[in-house]
Amino acid sequence: MARHGRSLAWQLTLRIVLPQGLIMMAAFLILGYQIHRDSVSYVDPKLVEEVQDSLVPANDGGIALSPTKALRQAMHDYPDLWIVARDEAGHAYRQGTPPASLAPLIDRLDRLAASDIHGSRAPYTDTAAIRLVEWKFRKVHFMMGGASTTSAGGLTTMVADYLTWRLLLPTVLATLIIVPIIVRRSMKSVREVARHADAIDVEKRGAKLADQTVPYEIQPLVRGFNAALTRVSEGYDVRDRFLASAAHELRAPIAILRTRIEAMDPGPERTRLIGDVARLWNLAEQLLDLQRFNGDAAACQRLDLAKLAADTVGDIAPVALESGNDIAFDGPGTPVWVHGDALALSRVLMNLIQNAMMHAGDEGPISVAVNTLGELSVTDEGRGVPLGERDRIFEPFYRTRPSSTGTGLGLHLARQVVERHGGSIDVIDAEHGGACFRVRLPLSAA
Repeated sequence: MARHGRSLAWQLTLRIVLPQGLIMMAAFLILGYQIHRDSVSYVDPKLVEEVQDSLVPANDGGIALSPTKALRQAMHDYPDLWIVARDEAGHAYRQGTPPASLAPLIDRLDRLAASDIHGSRAPYTDTAAIRLVEWKFRKVHFMMGGASTTSAGGLTTMVADYLTWRLLLPTVLATLIIVPIIVRRSMKSVREVARHADAIDVEKRGAKLADQTVPYEIQPLVRGFNAALTRVSEGYDVRDRFLASAAHELRAPIAILRTRIEAMDPGPERTRLIGDVARLWNLAEQLLDLQRFNGDAAACQRLDLAKLAADTVGDIAPVALESGNDIAFDGPGTPVWVHGDALALSRVLMNLIQNAMMHAGDEGPISVAVNTLGELSVTDEGRGVPLGERDRIFEPFYRTRPSSTGTGLGLHLARQVVERHGGSIDVIDAEHGGACFRVRLPLSAA
């Protein structure tokens, strides 16, 4: 099973979220230390909310206090609790005795915004909270103090709780959503390059990836991949030059050998040697075909597959008959137009017929057929190809029988040529036993 790498988007997200959390925690600690060092005091926020809920409009249009249960308990526990309220129309309410130091603020209370006043020394009698109550038709400003104040630890917890829900959590959630989106959008060009790399055919020289479209940090990887492609292409060029040279060098001695064998007296040995030399000649020519034809349209022409097959069968029929193999051709009677290299495709068919002659047994019949779908088949009545070897026989130098006289290259070269024509080749069981090799080629438009 292939292992999938970790998501870059989530790695970046976590590496951003974790420092954010640590920075926030550090800020809470620093804030708590600062509050503790400065001995800052606040009126208990819960008590402030109770007063805010208890202020109600009076029947005469003024301001009244209808204490909640919690506020009544606080008034009992803190006898010095005081409350002053004033609206913009001049109505006022007073509960308890405010410190004289805050008198100037009380006179202008209706002009003050929500704020907190911190007493500088214990018991913090000057600590007060100013808040705003909004009723249907008016606003009431109130100030209160003389009650419990929060400790440094409690205040720090309150601030942390406030900032966690209003700052840290939204920031983390935004990071979890936004960063993956940004990363995926930024990696769009990388995915395009990956699709391009996946479509590269190493058999076609000069293919490279565009490194200008990917992020700067990934360009070295793309350039390294392109350098590897260049080395592979150079290796293929060296191999192709060697195979072409070897095939050219083989043609002359094979031709001389064929001439000498044909001059021998007729007999079984001469027949076998002629067949072996024909296979060697066809193999050398297929090696040259691979160097000459690379699937480009310029090397192709529109040709009749049925006629090509009929001519090839006619060329090899004397050799097959001399070997004792009957050979028959079945065509559709109408042209089957395909695009391809006539010589290369003819040698593919020649290779398949020679392969059938090797494996069909003495005097075994061989059938060659072409249909209107662009399918060419060669059928024998030999031993057939075992199911587990039907893909391997197209590998170079693989032979179903180690003692076989074949080279193990013919079928491999045949598949290479067919695939460069945009087609496919496979083998199935023949109807009456033996093997049936099928070549499928794309039909040519009129």
